[in-house]
Amino acid sequence: MSGLLLYARCPPGGECLRCPVRGGAVTYGPFRSRRRGTSIGINPFPGAKVCSFNCVYCFRGPTRVLTASPPEEDFGVDEGVLLRALEAARAVVEEGVGRVDAVDFSGNGEPTLHPRFPRLAEAAARFVEEAGLASGVGLFTNSTALGLKGVAGALRWLEYVEAKLDTVDPGKFARINAPHSSVKLQSVVEGLAGLRRSFGGRLVVQVMLVEYGGVSNFTEGDARAMAEVLRRIEPDAVHLHTAYRTPRLGGVARAPPEAMERYAEELRKYGLKVSVFRE
Repeated sequence: MSGLLLYARCPPGGECLRCPVRGGAVTYGPFRSRRRGTSIGINPFPGAKVCSFNCVYCFRGPTRVLTASPPEEDFGVDEGVLLRALEAARAVVEEGVGRVDAVDFSGNGEPTLHPRFPRLAEAAARFVEEAGLASGVGLFTNSTALGLKGVAGALRWLEYVEAKLDTVDPGKFARINAPHSSVKLQSVVEGLAGLRRSFGGRLVVQVMLVEYGGVSNFTEGDARAMAEVLRRIEPDAVHLHTAYRTPRLGGVARAPPEAMERYAEELRKYGLKVSVFRE
């Protein structure tokens, strides 16, 4: 583990693309959230963005390792390294801002692609239990690896999953999310439906609304099509976002506030619980 940075403190409103650490820490934060309290992020891939997407709006920069399956290299993060990183983060945060409530897997790319993700999830859950943290372990995922062997089993260690689904239009999916060639939109939707059936914790679907190259995913037609799919998945809530940190590509435009509200209202017609976040 020599050379690994265990923890990097993130300033409020920090811009990841301008951060001198640039995703090189195993844990980072803290972040204050109405949903999760004060949380620490877990980055299973310090130093390299590993993901099955190369989203045009990503504030973490371009994907360096574009893959739909776990890479052979684990970038030096095993259970022991993670526990030391969590201890380091908790010590700094509790000294500066008070109690840590939760730890959440996110970081550089897609955390469920880490070859040791199930063991990392278990280690994080045991840390949370022993530390007496209030909100447990969460996962922020792009939803593409939910069917991988081991990922379903890892869910038992989690209390919260926020899963991405930006569009249900295959053309817009290819344009906005720029997935690995083997990733198909239908399999992503099926993975989310399977997650809902097997996961007993809180499931939130996150939708990022943007425009790029003349393509937007926030028309009323987009909203109706999304509502039909989400009604079948039955998430506990839907969170609508737009780009508020610097996207990796300069041509990405935010969704207008009125368009986000119209999108939200369309989803609510289908009985979905929707929150709108503009920053």
